[in-house]
Amino acid sequence: MEIKDFSDKVEFTNDGRLSLFFVGTGSAFSKEFFQNNLIIVKGKDHILIDCGTLLPFILEVAYHTSISEIENVILTHPHADHIGGVEELILNGRYVKKSKINIIITDEFKELLWEQTLRGGCQYSEDGKMTFDDYFNQIKPAEIPGTPWPMWEANIGSINIKLFRSFHVTTMPNSFENSQFSVGMIIDDRILFPGDTQFKPDQLDWILNHYNIECIFHDCDVSGFSEGVHATYQQLKTLPDEVKKKMYLCHYNKSACKINSKADGFAGFARKGKYYIFD
Repeated sequence: MEIKDFSDKVEFTNDGRLSLFFVGTGSAFSKEFFQNNLIIVKGKDHILIDCGTLLPFILEVAYHTSISEIENVILTHPHADHIGGVEELILNGRYVKKSKINIIITDEFKELLWEQTLRGGCQYSEDGKMTFDDYFNQIKPAEIPGTPWPMWEANIGSINIKLFRSFHVTTMPNSFENSQFSVGMIIDDRILFPGDTQFKPDQLDWILNHYNIECIFHDCDVSGFSEGVHATYQQLKTLPDEVKKKMYLCHYNKSACKINSKADGFAGFARKGKYYIFD
């Protein structure tokens, strides 16, 4: 893997290698690390993973890049640091770019996202009452049978994405019926990005046993106070050495500056403004 610094503008095309560019790596309220949103690029194809409240501003000011460049998106769950910039994204698409945004999304999350988040600001326009489909082209992922939790698969050009239900905010342990909708993903069968998730070593083990995962970018609460919502640093430290050495930690706050993650066996903390490129 090559790690490359940002320069000039965000790259939405490349030489064909799989690349993950971290717009931000911070937790919900982080300003110094921005929010944990990233852009996958491979050849002529790209996907924005999450569009937090700060993302349109950060793209423009920190990375000299317009949100109009975004054509494809996946949203992992409906917290504001992951979907707070979506209204600007789709209104920009309608009125500035004059095109819809392609979104990989299940029917279940589509309904929740529109009815509980976007409808209030986007339903009415000079053209009358709008719907989700007036702003987005839905790419409905195909369900993958025989898995221990719901999984789906879809492609954006050359990029393959496998989504899986994750455990993020739950009122009952291991219950999807009593939890916020959230997903993690496997990218090209080689990169694991669980998104915001509790510490779930059984889920992690299953994925590592079924896919040849080269690198993991894992949610990490360094404050240690939210075990029921995020995986904590202390929990992740208990993982086997062979797992930790391929794991970069993300979604952290400034307490990470006091931690030597490499000394504890991790690959390190993921950093904003970096391209992680895989041959």
